[in-house]
Amino acid sequence: MRYWLAAHIRRIWPLIWTVLLISPSSLRAEIPLPTPLEHYDNFDPAREGLRLLSSLFSELDPSQQSLVLQLVGAPGIQSEPKPSKNELMAALKTVDWAKWRPQVLELLLHRSRVLDIVPEKAGEWLPIVHDALLFFLDRLGEERLLERLLDQAALPASAQRGEQVLQFLSRTPTLQKIGQVLARSPDLPPDLRGALQVLENSLRTTSGEEIVELIVQEIGLEKVEQYRIRCSDEILAEATVGAVLRCSLVLPGETRVREAVAKVIKPYAISALREELAIFDDLTGYFGDYRDFYEIGPVPLSEMFAEIREALSKEIQVIKEQENLVKAAEYYGDSEKVMVPEFYPFSTERVTFMEFVHGEKISDAFPGQLKARAKLARRLSDVLTSDVLLSPREEALFHGDPHAGNVFHVLDEPKHPYRIALLDWGLRGVFPRQQRAQLMQLFLGVYLKDTKRLTNHMGALIEGDDWESPEKRERIRTIVEETLREKRKGHVFDILGELMKKTAREGYQIRFNIGLFIKSQITVNGILSELDPKLKQDKYLMNRISRQALKEMPKRLLYTVWFPAWNSHNYRSMLSNEDIKDMQVNSCVKTLKKAGKGLWRVVRWPVEVFIP
Repeated sequence: MRYWLAAHIRRIWPLIWTVLLISPSSLRAEIPLPTPLEHYDNFDPAREGLRLLSSLFSELDPSQQSLVLQLVGAPGIQSEPKPSKNELMAALKTVDWAKWRPQVLELLLHRSRVLDIVPEKAGEWLPIVHDALLFFLDRLGEERLLERLLDQAALPASAQRGEQVLQFLSRTPTLQKIGQVLARSPDLPPDLRGALQVLENSLRTTSGEEIVELIVQEIGLEKVEQYRIRCSDEILAEATVGAVLRCSLVLPGETRVREAVAKVIKPYAISALREELAIFDDLTGYFGDYRDFYEIGPVPLSEMFAEIREALSKEIQVIKEQENLVKAAEYYGDSEKVMVPEFYPFSTERVTFMEFVHGEKISDAFPGQLKARAKLARRLSDVLTSDVLLSPREEALFHGDPHAGNVFHVLDEPKHPYRIALLDWGLRGVFPRQQRAQLMQLFLGVYLKDTKRLTNHMGALIEGDDWESPEKRERIRTIVEETLREKRKGHVFDILGELMKKTAREGYQIRFNIGLFIKSQITVNGILSELDPKLKQDKYLMNRISRQALKEMPKRLLYTVWFPAWNSHNYRSMLSNEDIKDMQVNSCVKTLKKAGKGLWRVVRWPVEVFIP
């Protein structure tokens, strides 16, 4: 038996569950947290799985042992048809497997490969992620936990790492949202990035028939007939809490059949989300109690959990999202660059009807056409970055969650081949000019590597003015210096994001709008890199800012010659003449450095060629 198990190590997981089905009942064992640090060096899932299986098997009588071998198809044992998932679920609900709970959850965590998402260079986060997930699993409702265990057991031995991770995250809104955030991270290996990108709109956790039935229940047969609504039973897209079906309908007073979509809150999502957010609240308290063990220091875990909670809470605030959709459509109006789908007013609190967008995920646009993808990348940067910052309006609007599943390339528009559709307006930011001017100073400070400018304008990030005492200001300056040194080759918004994290760790509250915009730009940068790896987000934005400043030259000359307004920021670019001068000096220095390096290579060339 032992040698057969060793030869079939990938089959341990379903075998463990088979044994648990017929094992004696027992008292529940507590999950031992925090996990000792040596666990991460010594734990071997295969060895521990064999050990657990051996312990379980030894408690069975001979007839039960024979049944186990029969169920798993051990050699020499006549095989019977294996039970279905529903039969296994029903059987598991009658068994008290709690005695083995700590070991089973530990094995589930390792077998799912979800811990591989923690990059090697962020190894200090592994104990936090490991114990947070164990804590989460231990408090998950029994039926949802059993379903997760059986789904992992049902995966074939040949399942790839990405499949295992997706199965673990499936039907768990909070974990899916975190996966979406990480989906474009360059620190992850390609197979995991590809798997997590499925979470953007391609995961399937429910059926189209189930969604159609919910739509009819929600709006009623009368409205279905009134608007002649017909929905496909094939899911078009599915994300964290919503699923989208393609529909057709006719509006009152019209005869034209319109193409539309219905975005529906999935039946299980609201109850699942409430349960998971309560677990996240408990997690906040747990890590507060064990900060020293995990060496969290000033890391703002509470704030991070709060951000996840807020983002997910907004996803089920359907009426608010509908209002955002209407405002976004008004904001972009007849824009040739941007399309926002039209909202249909017979929507409800659980179902949103809107115009169908003939498009594709922006990261999939123009396959193999490098020039077209490069042009689309620049259009995307204009729409989501420079057009927001340089907007002539007093209040600019921006999309707060621009992952690739929410940003589409519009098809079938020959006159506007690079038009972009912005979908899913659960998170919308409003950006007053004053805040944009403050952010522009931070952007310029990072671009110029100007510690003094950054320190002077950190109030753009921090709520209130309690950081302005000499002692705290000096600490902020140190943080700025450290960040610029550590992130020398990072792009601007990546550096601003790091500054934001570090100031939050010091206990300061980050301004919501600026924080949301910076995070959205980090997401945008991931998409830009896929569309055109040669495009540098910050350099392209600086080019757009410089071009805008050039258009302002007549006004700038007027302000310089006739009015003492050298430091005025009263321009669309929100940069003063002093700022422009600093940019020009920086550009000249870089040009001289490049020229100097080139001249040095010319001077050294004869020496390198003729002198051995």
